[in-house]
Amino acid sequence: MFIVAARYLFLCDEDFTILENQAFVFEDKILELGELDNLKKKYPKAKIIKTPKNSVILPAFINPHTHLEFSANSTTLHFGEFLIWLKSVINSRSILNAQAKEELILQSIKKMQKSGIGTIGEISSFGSDLDPCLKASHKGMRIVFFNEILGTNENQVEDKKQEFLKRFENSLKFKNDFFIPAISIHSPYSTHPSLAYFALDLAKKQNLLASTHFLESKAENIWLRESKGGFKKWLENFTLHPKPLYTPKDFVKLFKGVRTLFTHCVYLKEYEWLDKNLHSITHCAFSNRLLSQKSLDLKTALKSGLNIHLGTDGLSSNISLSLLDEMRANLLIHKNFDLLELASKLLQMVTLYPARALNLNLGELKKGKIADFSVFELGECDKKQAPLQFILNAKEVDKLFIKGKECKF
Repeated sequence: MFIVAARYLFLCDEDFTILENQAFVFEDKILELGELDNLKKKYPKAKIIKTPKNSVILPAFINPHTHLEFSANSTTLHFGEFLIWLKSVINSRSILNAQAKEELILQSIKKMQKSGIGTIGEISSFGSDLDPCLKASHKGMRIVFFNEILGTNENQVEDKKQEFLKRFENSLKFKNDFFIPAISIHSPYSTHPSLAYFALDLAKKQNLLASTHFLESKAENIWLRESKGGFKKWLENFTLHPKPLYTPKDFVKLFKGVRTLFTHCVYLKEYEWLDKNLHSITHCAFSNRLLSQKSLDLKTALKSGLNIHLGTDGLSSNISLSLLDEMRANLLIHKNFDLLELASKLLQMVTLYPARALNLNLGELKKGKIADFSVFELGECDKKQAPLQFILNAKEVDKLFIKGKECKF
């Protein structure tokens, strides 16, 4: 049993409550919050965790969308427009995947932990990230492992099913509290309906999470809605008279009854298509700036009542997997918010909201929640300014606890 105290506790609850000079007691879960002296008297055998003088404690961040198989990218892939990027991915993915050795992936995960991330949603396209993710899960990183399925060639559907099933069933062998197998349908432009139905049937039968990329780019939006544009011209290189596999609405219908994270949704206006109880949107602002020629209308998306949370995407379309960097990008991109209001909202979008999306008992400093939290040192600052100053200045944790145990880097 332990007690930890800080200058500021960011509870990251729905009201974004900040407690000043308070503490909490924890084991694997948070047992009680209150005044430090009172808690010491009530729990005399609890060990006191030392924290810096001007410290902030908040829930460990949750990054629900990463692509660790692209950890080797820095300057290889091309940015500025989605199809330009996609072509560079196809040309370079085998090389980048080969370069993303286990050691490099583990380094990427360690960097995320140092930035305060305790849980990730890893999108696994090839399965080459399985072993490093398992090793990281043994050292405190909680990983939701989204086995991805994709392919449009009808003649290859059965082979694709078997290849996916082999990866998926292999991941299921390792299921525990820190390694959670899940399903990813790559996108409506890249996944044959037979493959999507096959994978989502597994998700429904086994009550698994799902993830998908949706309406990320102008090219995808025009292709799905109007059957024309750059995607049509590109696909004509591979097939005669290509047609979209779905309309946007029909694609969303596939996920009825499945807890799903829809990533990007930059060109989605029909938020009513999504189920507020099961569906959420992962917003990757930095990635969208590089590829999408547009950013999510965050204010409208939040007003829809849907769960909107942040993710970094992979190093295939970002320069960092830190949610601190991602929040800083959001501060600059979303100019129609009051800055202090946005700072508090962004902190909820990397804690409370992704925890709900992933159906995990995390994301808040609250009695009964799993004790996933980080300790950061912050300079002297006003309580009202603290969330903004934290986002602007925080770089690495002083300490990170996952399920009540301190992570060692």
